[in-house]
Amino acid sequence: MKKWIASPLIVLFLSVGLSAQDVFPTPELLDVKRAPASLATYVNNGKPTVVAIWATWCFPCHKELDEMKPYLGKWEMEYGADFVAVSVDQPRYFRQIQPLVKRKGWAYNVLVDQRGQLQQQLGFSSIPQLYVLDQNGAIIKSFSGYQEGREKQVDRLLQRLSSKK
Repeated sequence: MKKWIASPLIVLFLSVGLSAQDVFPTPELLDVKRAPASLATYVNNGKPTVVAIWATWCFPCHKELDEMKPYLGKWEMEYGADFVAVSVDQPRYFRQIQPLVKRKGWAYNVLVDQRGQLQQQLGFSSIPQLYVLDQNGAIIKSFSGYQEGREKQVDRLLQRLSSKK
């Protein structure tokens, strides 16, 4: 009899723990001028959000951000979405971030996670990583690595999210 009671309780406990992980973490980060910046400004703010995790030395990351660039205006205007590019560069690469962003013409909100907080909290082991979040900051879809055409997948997800308003 005790086994029958304990089993549902364990399942309930595990499912509550798993659902809590579906919300995107919002650690305090830095902006490209080294000022404190809150990821919470962009996550769980009533808007769908795309979070791209990248680094200056990661060429697949550059390719992914280049491919997303033409969609940024559409995502903001049609879907009301925010896009945040979070660099995971170590401190020695910090000076390279802003010139690269400018040279590439990336009009993204760029934040820097030098302490690896997102990697620890999300558990990824490679970059690029891309997350599509709903208006409440819940992770709708995550992508690992670069894949051509991903921007079209993200566009469809954002379109679906905006139609659920």
